[in-house]
Amino acid sequence: MKYLLLSLLTLFLAIAIGSVVVKDSGYMFLSISGWKIETSAVLFFIILFLVFILVYFLIRGLVRGWQLPKDIRTWKINKKQYLSEKYITDGLVNMTEGNWKEMESKFCKAASNSKNPHIIYLCAARAAQEMNALKKRDEYLRLAHTHNPDAILTIGLTQAELQLNQKQTVQALATLNNLYEKWPEQVRTKQLLLETYTLLKDWQAVIELLCLIEKKNLYTPGVIEDKKINAYAGLLKDAGISGDRKKLNKLWEEIPRKLKHKHHLIEVYISERLKFEDTVDCEVLLKERIKRQWDRKLVRLYGLVIAKDSDKQLHTAESWLSTYTHDPALLLTLGRICIRNSLWSKAKEYLQKSADIQESSDTFFQFANLYQHQGDYKQAVIYYEKGLTLISEEK
Repeated sequence: MKYLLLSLLTLFLAIAIGSVVVKDSGYMFLSISGWKIETSAVLFFIILFLVFILVYFLIRGLVRGWQLPKDIRTWKINKKQYLSEKYITDGLVNMTEGNWKEMESKFCKAASNSKNPHIIYLCAARAAQEMNALKKRDEYLRLAHTHNPDAILTIGLTQAELQLNQKQTVQALATLNNLYEKWPEQVRTKQLLLETYTLLKDWQAVIELLCLIEKKNLYTPGVIEDKKINAYAGLLKDAGISGDRKKLNKLWEEIPRKLKHKHHLIEVYISERLKFEDTVDCEVLLKERIKRQWDRKLVRLYGLVIAKDSDKQLHTAESWLSTYTHDPALLLTLGRICIRNSLWSKAKEYLQKSADIQESSDTFFQFANLYQHQGDYKQAVIYYEKGLTLISEEK
């Protein structure tokens, strides 16, 4: 459109000049340093106009020639940016589709055309890990650091995530500890550290970190509580394995009062206490918690602990029958207590009722224990075999 208007304007001027020339061509006389020029006014102005046009385009050409290297650089930058965006898009599509080889290839091409290649190399590292090419993964991480040495946090977090996904927990811990020293308030570092300590079963470190995380509201109170329960359960199990009863009891006393009412922790604590003698206090603890809230796991443990007064323990368990008559865990517990009290007929009755409701290896083993106490070793062997068969079937 612009060129059309310019052509029309030129044509209009030509017509106008032609009209003037026909009517009156005019006269021009110039004298310059002894040189004399005589011509018509119209021709003079035409020549002047042409000289102006020639000078204009000459200057414009010189300016364009001066700017040409800069324009070429701009063109190259724009082309690289276009290619980078195209390869990134293709890489993301392949990542969505799970084409890891193509994803890696596209991101490598994108990195060579990008202004910020370190981010793209991190994506390529993820692709390499998906293909289990750990050496290439580490090389991409190194390239990311080379292209942007200041992006230590971003690169380090990516490296730690990849190490955790690959079950390289010790390496991940070293990476995260380095980041934590430099950025102690960084949220993602704490979250990954928590995951790493959990995988390493460093329960004391988990609890200490949870106390810091709790103040920052990084997780909901319910999630924090579940993680604390899991950590304290781990500590209790470690104490039980160590064979140090004082350590186990001390740890139980140090657990926050709010958490000591949680049935899972009580179950773990009692299970570890059963490795040692004297479980009188455990019977009291279980009795109080079961009265407040029925729990089959705690009921089962109640039959395993030895109370100060076994007759009173039996009476307590039998008092629950009025509400939980057909509970197989309670009937099994009653059978256990009756065996300890040498109440053979009663024990057999409770165990049979439990087995009729729900067969379990524990019930069969208690039958075997009962017959063994009575000297009927043939029946004891039969029930031991039933219990073992049931265990194998459950697996």
